[in-house]
Amino acid sequence: MRNWILFVCIALFQSLALAGTPEDSSAARTKYLHISTNPSHADVYVNNTKPNHSKTPDYKLPGFIPVPAGESNILVSLFRPEYADTTINVTLSQKDTSFLIVALRPTYDDKLTDKQYSEIAHRSRRKIGHRLLFTSIVPFIASGIAAGVAYYNIERANSKKDDIDKAIFGNSEQYQDAYDKFSDYRDNARQAKNVMNFGLILGGVIFTTGVILSF
Repeated sequence: MRNWILFVCIALFQSLALAGTPEDSSAARTKYLHISTNPSHADVYVNNTKPNHSKTPDYKLPGFIPVPAGESNILVSLFRPEYADTTINVTLSQKDTSFLIVALRPTYDDKLTDKQYSEIAHRSRRKIGHRLLFTSIVPFIASGIAAGVAYYNIERANSKKDDIDKAIFGNSEQYQDAYDKFSDYRDNARQAKNVMNFGLILGGVIFTTGVILSF
């Protein structure tokens, strides 16, 4: 019995030891590449030889870039207005974190500089366009709520129409009360319809503008 318990303990200890071997833990670890530039505040696009600078960069520098486990190389493209675009294929060290410092080369090509600033302006327009697309949800939601309110008041107004028909030859107070409520529901329905239409038009204008600016 004692030998059997000892055998189980040894087997359990060996399985735990194998599960925690350095090879297994290192294989699952994500490495990082820290990049800094001179001057700083450059944009970086990862694994893209011809990045579209009008799109939001993958990272802003200085900063850490995660590298999937098992990868030993990473391609980074650096962008900063008034400096030459720089693409580097970086070989990572065996450590968890590698460091790269890049001195950007100034460009004296006016056409290139104008193109770079044009891309920055395009990027800003794209950001505004995306925000407008998100903002257009608000008037559309308001329009939907107003449509529900209009439908409710229309249904109530129709029910009061029936009460009016029933009270025509009956009590004058009941007739007046039914007519007053019918008028209130009808006016509320009209106002809700106006809000619904305004929300649809405003949301459509904002959405269309956002789509145009997003490209």
